[in-house]
Amino acid sequence: MDNITKKAVRDYIYFKETLEDVKSISSDAEGEFRDAMHDHNEIALTALAPPEGGPPPKKIEDEEVVRFEDKLFKKLFRKIAIKCHPDKLDGSHSEREASFLKKCYEDLNSANQTYDWGLLLKIALDLDVEIPELSQDNIDNINSNIESLKSTIDRFEKSMAYKWYTLSDPEIKKGYLESCASIFMSSLNKS
Repeated sequence: MDNITKKAVRDYIYFKETLEDVKSISSDAEGEFRDAMHDHNEIALTALAPPEGGPPPKKIEDEEVVRFEDKLFKKLFRKIAIKCHPDKLDGSHSEREASFLKKCYEDLNSANQTYDWGLLLKIALDLDVEIPELSQDNIDNINSNIESLKSTIDRFEKSMAYKWYTLSDPEIKKGYLESCASIFMSSLNKS
């Protein structure tokens, strides 16, 4: 694997793992933020969640699955699938190994559905599968997915709950919560 590909894969792995960390923090933040908001102002909390019996939240449509005809991708996909396909799991694998291989296979299918070269290469590295030389289009795919990961991370980190949760000074945190409650109250008054 050439240095440009190595760097792209390392960057992809870094941002993929960062996104998982940010999602975990965000999940904790949302729960604590709702509780704090409820304690601060129960009326403002109603702006965070529609009242029971109200209209269901809008569903975000899944992005259209990318269709592709990349023979190199398919070839590497097959090499990886041979190593981690659930049918290959037998009693010779420890529980930890079996769990790891199942996760690899799930990620492999995800990479295939979204045509994600970064994820495909991460799995190949995890399973010690030889990686072929990539074209510039393949590298561009990885870089595009990195930008998408960065954008998603940014969205999580800009949420009110995340910002509130990561504040360390209790007084600033309290003031921020009051500002959020005020914003929510004004949004209720506009409805």
